[in-house]
Amino acid sequence: MVSLTRTSGVSFAVAAVATLSGVDALAKSLGAEMSSFQVTFLRYTVSTVFLALFVAVFVRRRPKPGFMKEHALKGVLSAATASLFFYGIAGMPLVMALALAMTAPIYMALLGALVFGERPGRATYGALFLAVCGSGIIVATRGSGLAGPPVSVVAIVAGLTAPLAYAVTAIVMKKASANDHPITLSLMQTVFATLFSAPLAMLLWQTPDPGLFWQVGLIGFCGALGFVFLVAGLNRMPASLYAVIDYSALVWAGFYGFVFFDEIPAWPTLVGGALIVAACVLSAGRSRAMIEDRP
Repeated sequence: MVSLTRTSGVSFAVAAVATLSGVDALAKSLGAEMSSFQVTFLRYTVSTVFLALFVAVFVRRRPKPGFMKEHALKGVLSAATASLFFYGIAGMPLVMALALAMTAPIYMALLGALVFGERPGRATYGALFLAVCGSGIIVATRGSGLAGPPVSVVAIVAGLTAPLAYAVTAIVMKKASANDHPITLSLMQTVFATLFSAPLAMLLWQTPDPGLFWQVGLIGFCGALGFVFLVAGLNRMPASLYAVIDYSALVWAGFYGFVFFDEIPAWPTLVGGALIVAACVLSAGRSRAMIEDRP
């Protein structure tokens, strides 16, 4: 029975990674036609509708009062993270963007040391070194055009800053978490992300071509569905196992990039991505050891 539950958890986790990677591919496609702020706004607006329906039909639990400030803070950070990532992903290959995004756990470990007084060990510093080397290889080769068409400096800066913004969001969620159903929490975060992304989206608004409407609907639906899959998977398996499955996002990025954008990852991107994944594995191993050693 336990084995069956874990198997279903793995299936949900794989579906979550594949679906959320599809959101990235759709963001790249839409980003070629409109600003990243507008893509963020449309993505969260449509996701809000689907999550609200899911909560009303299946969860049937209203958000607990007294946590609106926390929801608002997480919403603005999520909007900032998505806008940066969507801007970067519109100007670089999917695999490159995902590889840079995977440095987020390293940022989280360092920020955890600053905010919670956690002492980073040699493994954390080793992970940071590997992540810097991996990112450096990717940025230096693609930024200069040594491995495929050059990527603009602004897109690279956005791609490097997005995981830092994500790490700040995760730290805030850990420090000021609300005790509620995870999908209800996601709904509230999505609502506020929609509100905070609206002003810049309206300022830079470009009326989408009617042929893009299905992509707008799909990016919001996949964003909501991916999180539902994620919650279902984490409820059936250890988070450490999901972390391993999450690395397959690079594979999905390569698949979507090749099928929809004719992208073939250059070897420096693959080497850099491998170093970043190794850094995340090393950092995760250190974090698990610290948890197990606690009395």
